Amino acid sequence: MKKQFKLASMLFFGLILVIACEKDTPAPTASFTAAVNDGVVTFTAVVTNESKYEWDFGDGSYINTFPSPVHTYIQASTPKEITVKLTIKGPGGEVTTSNKIIIPAKTKMQYLTGGTPAAPKSRKWRIASGAPTFNINFATATFSPNYKTYPGGILAAVGLSQVYGDTFEFKSDGTLKINPNGGGIFAGYIYCALNGVPNIGNAGGSGLSYAKPFTSPAGATFTINENKNFSIVTSPDGVNAIPVTYNNVMTLSFANGGFLGIKDFSSECIIQSLTDTQMIANLFISAVPPPGQVGKPNFVLNVYFEVAP
Repeated sequence: MKKQFKLASMLFFGLILVIACEKDTPAPTASFTAAVNDGVVTFTAVVTNESKYEWDFGDGSYINTFPSPVHTYIQASTPKEITVKLTIKGPGGEVTTSNKIIIPAKTKMQYLTGGTPAAPKSRKWRIASGAPTFNINFATATFSPNYKTYPGGILAAVGLSQVYGDTFEFKSDGTLKINPNGGGIFAGYIYCALNGVPNIGNAGGSGLSYAKPFTSPAGATFTINENKNFSIVTSPDGVNAIPVTYNNVMTLSFANGGFLGIKDFSSECIIQSLTDTQMIANLFISAVPPPGQVGKPNFVLNVYFEVAP
């Protein structure tokens, strides 16, 4: 009986010690910071009395249990505010803290190249054979009137199917590689004729041609210009030169022989829209033979581009 009483006393005393120890164990504390680099966020936690981390990144992804995780968010065309929660569990209980972070909008460089200067990538674009239309407009301030509207794929119908095989590879370090997979490049017929460039005819009298062979220019670069007032001298009627300014537009300008879509006297072009999969560009072309305003564009090609594999 004495032994049983002694054993019960010891168990009771041990239980009191356990409860006392639990009461003496402080609850965990937690705070964290977030370093945002485009869509990549590095989290740094400052905690005490922890035994387990639980991160809720606020985007529906799985709970992360690393002390200092790095998480990649999907960026959109507009900034996103996201609430991130960190729960710390320990012997003394648990605590949850939260912060709001802003994921910036995807930049035009990311849309064009798939990367950034800090995280380099490249993306190839080609003229889309399945585009809804192929428009030729006069090079006026409003791109009107329309000269001709063709169905998508029209270039193949006028003997320029090679155009759809050529790609323009934009790299996030600002360099450009033109890949003449069709053996040449889409070009203005007048440009070729006046510069002695071998080409495949004046397709349907359109002033469009295919320069072959073509060698990709070494060291070609590009610059994205947002919200630019772009000025250029055009000659819509092929006789009179008119200075035109396109206000608040996005353009791609090039150096060292670079261009997009078509080789002609003017290389800078207006980008009408740009997403991860499609780009619509307005490309200037001089299609008027001498003795008109040679070198000054009289037409603007409204061209759809798609991402090439």
